[in-house]
Amino acid sequence: MILAVIYWTIGGFSLTASPSDHPYFMLLGAYSLFFGMIQRLFFPATKYFALQILTLILLSIPISYFQVLASISLTLTEIWALKDVMTYGGKFPVNFLVLSSPFLSVIAWSLYPQFWVLILPLLTYSLGVNIGVFTATLRTKPVFGRDQLPLLFFLILSVIIRPLYYFVGVIYLLMIVRTRYKMNLSASVTLFSVFVTPLLALFLGDTLHSFFLGVMAPLFFSCIVYSTSKYNYDYVWFPVLTSFLSYLIRGINIELSGIVWAISLLSFLYLVKDNFSLTTLKTGLSSRYLRRR
Repeated sequence: MILAVIYWTIGGFSLTASPSDHPYFMLLGAYSLFFGMIQRLFFPATKYFALQILTLILLSIPISYFQVLASISLTLTEIWALKDVMTYGGKFPVNFLVLSSPFLSVIAWSLYPQFWVLILPLLTYSLGVNIGVFTATLRTKPVFGRDQLPLLFFLILSVIIRPLYYFVGVIYLLMIVRTRYKMNLSASVTLFSVFVTPLLALFLGDTLHSFFLGVMAPLFFSCIVYSTSKYNYDYVWFPVLTSFLSYLIRGINIELSGIVWAISLLSFLYLVKDNFSLTTLKTGLSSRYLRRR
């Protein structure tokens, strides 16, 4: 999260100082969240610590070749962790969307500066990890294993056939709410943003920002708050909604859009503020959880 804030801040200033560098720094911020999240949620054991640190160090060096190496390091961590799970005889629901994202990152960064390709790992991870969040908050039927493969293939095709991206949110919504649905404001607003924003890009354009502001950021906000600061999840609707509004405003006034995005990011950071502590670095838990115990 710290790396993401640093690179998103640099990316914000580069929009006026050096516009050509803006997408690269914003992507570094997004991948910082992605790589940090997947390591914390899926490969959290201390035995992987050396590879985890190496991954983040490589990622943080602003030269694209190091992002390729960081992706390889993350992939090795995943392979090691999966091998351990199978060796221990453990069983878990297979999340193909999440598990494919490190491998896709290696390919995507190897093709830099093809920015559209670089959204694919972010898309597969953010959609995949939030299935668990929506299952818990909306009481929808879990979608894991083979049931994820049609969406995964569709996402890969959307990189090759770009217009398919506009319908990603539609397919995801149908996949999530196949059977039942229990109202939850934060989860519903997040799902609404993911559903509507790609469709709006058909008319408003700026497809990359429709992904970052209306799909990726809301999904990241939702998952991170739920997994680290669940007691604040009821307030996630605010950073999600303001991020969505930031995309809508871009066509009117880009400076105002940037201000609204900053408000969105700051409100998200406020919701997870208990995790910015030495206690969290040591235990991996919010200090507020520990105080309650």
